Amino acid sequence: MEILRTERGGARRLGTREDQVLLVCIGACLAAILIASVLLAERAPGVAVVSIEFDDTLADQLSARSILAEHRMHATFFVNSGRLDRPGYLTVDELRALASDGHEIGGHTVDHARLPGLPAREQRRQICDDRRALLALGFAVSDFAYPAGAYDSISAGLVRSCGYDSARRAGGLGSPACIFCARVESIPPRDPAVTRTPGSLRRSDRLPRIQALVRRAQQDAGWMQLTFHHICDACEEYSISREDLSALLDWLAEERDAGRVVILTVRQVIHGARPPPRTLAVD
Repeated sequence: MEILRTERGGARRLGTREDQVLLVCIGACLAAILIASVLLAERAPGVAVVSIEFDDTLADQLSARSILAEHRMHATFFVNSGRLDRPGYLTVDELRALASDGHEIGGHTVDHARLPGLPAREQRRQICDDRRALLALGFAVSDFAYPAGAYDSISAGLVRSCGYDSARRAGGLGSPACIFCARVESIPPRDPAVTRTPGSLRRSDRLPRIQALVRRAQQDAGWMQLTFHHICDACEEYSISREDLSALLDWLAEERDAGRVVILTVRQVIHGARPPPRTLAVD
């Protein structure tokens, strides 16, 4: 420990040179964080790419069809082929109606199986057989979503070998308060087999929270996937009401028409399609 003599003959302890260097580094880091915060706050908004997505083949998702058409938007529906035509789930005819409107149909495993921990053979059946079944029904299936957003190295590898161009996880994007966390997914994605999201949206995620997610994508000119499940009035934790979905799409339409948002399906994002918003109109 270094000692510094004062004018009165006393002594004051100074830290070691390493301690002093550490204090300087901490100060520099704090200054960098402050500067980054100011720069992010003052940046002019860019253009956000937003994908509207529905998981699990749920029957009440059919009510999104008219709302999406009214707002001239297309969505991606991630489907479990083994659930089709069962009570509480979409029918094949309903899925074909959605596809005929221009909505993307993606894979989501045969039975909504949580993949990590399953034997490789069962993971292959869930992922590959789901895609084969949907292709056999006439759907162009190129993108996948992991049930519950859960995956491991086996499932990520099978997604590629089974012919998918992308697969979506749950999470991977930090909160707005996290300066150094990834805030949006890049275009093209850092890893198409594990695209990042803020997680599935819940009933408690009101319009201001979802707007904040989109604004993050505007700031970083990146991709934000908005993942929904049930469309109902407070029927499930992972749900959104028709009224709230309509209000969200009203706002997204305003942002789109102002040139601040482009609404694209997952396939369009992965394949690099960036058409002007008005080309997405539903006939």
